[in-house]
Amino acid sequence: MNKETGSIEEEASTLQDGFPKKGINVKIKSVLLILVFFTSFLIVDNNNVDYGIDGCEKNNFDSLEFNDFEGNTNITFIAFGDSQIYEDHTVEQNNFQVIALNHFTELLSWEDAGFSELGEIEGIRGIIMAGDITQNGRDGRVFSFDEYGEFVDRYGLCGNKQIEYPIYEGYGNHDYFEWSNIFYRIPADHPVADSVAIRNEYRPGVMNTAPNLDGHYSWEWDDFHFIQLNLAPTDIVPDLGVNGLRDPRNALTFLKNDLEENVEGTDKKVIIISHYGPWEWREWDENKIKNLCHVVENYSSNIVGYIHGHSHSTSVYEWCNLSVFNSGTPYHEDYNEDNRGRFTLFRIIEGDNNSFDLFAADISWSTANYQEGDISSLDLQMKEWQGYPYQVTI
Repeated sequence: MNKETGSIEEEASTLQDGFPKKGINVKIKSVLLILVFFTSFLIVDNNNVDYGIDGCEKNNFDSLEFNDFEGNTNITFIAFGDSQIYEDHTVEQNNFQVIALNHFTELLSWEDAGFSELGEIEGIRGIIMAGDITQNGRDGRVFSFDEYGEFVDRYGLCGNKQIEYPIYEGYGNHDYFEWSNIFYRIPADHPVADSVAIRNEYRPGVMNTAPNLDGHYSWEWDDFHFIQLNLAPTDIVPDLGVNGLRDPRNALTFLKNDLEENVEGTDKKVIIISHYGPWEWREWDENKIKNLCHVVENYSSNIVGYIHGHSHSTSVYEWCNLSVFNSGTPYHEDYNEDNRGRFTLFRIIEGDNNSFDLFAADISWSTANYQEGDISSLDLQMKEWQGYPYQVTI
């Protein structure tokens, strides 16, 4: 009896084609996964990613001419790295960075850094952001957290969002998709790294851009030439097992070509920007750093500074006869002994005999006693810190 009953139940659980219910369930799940996968491309295609270009003027690259600035150089700008937005505390940290950037001139002057001769802080040209826009390189597709959207909402592009200044960002190692989410991994997409090139069409004052989605670009403020090289100034692509992961996208070639086309034979001074600083980290090794130093040495009368991020700490030091500025970051916890968020403020003014004075100051903030709406409670400071304040004649 039991045997017969078991036989009947077994027969009932089997369809005419001979597949058990378990097999059917697996097939249904497989079909659903395939449908979700292909539907995801429609979702991505119709996602209408906000690149922060609304209100920004599109560049007409055909009409760009060599910058023939005449006058006395006087440039003030800001730099930081590693907004590195993910969720929770990183979003909050960038909220505080926005508050500090928008209001620090109300509470501080150059006198706070020991440069009283410079007076008030004014005429800020823009913000240089030295890589790691996001934590995971995600743009919100298929229910992933929209890290890139959080960046754009705060920093915009041409002073058109929460920040009132144009921003000149680059991508860093965290802006490539690396992990196992299939909706990034299968199409081998690195949308945050790609976003820099897409935004270059609308970036104020850009005079040269790398081809395709490489994303490198240069611009000039007065007679200083700035070159954004994103991850690292090398052409060598590491083999890391994920297509395109930490590909520097021919950055060294762009640097050489840009210097040859826009700087060689001139008195222009150059500041290069990259996420990695000139010290080894994984695929960014000593040979690649030496190759960069050779290029710098070939333009020793022009290249005068190097701004980078990546370490989340803040300092100024010398390398290859250059002043190197490890800029501040809102992603500050456990990276600086004083546990303060920070950014770097620069001023370049023309002196006598074709010389320039470059000033740099560390600006930091703390949320320990912050009260919403009270800017003074953010405890903005320009204090001595790891080589700052800094002054050099170039």
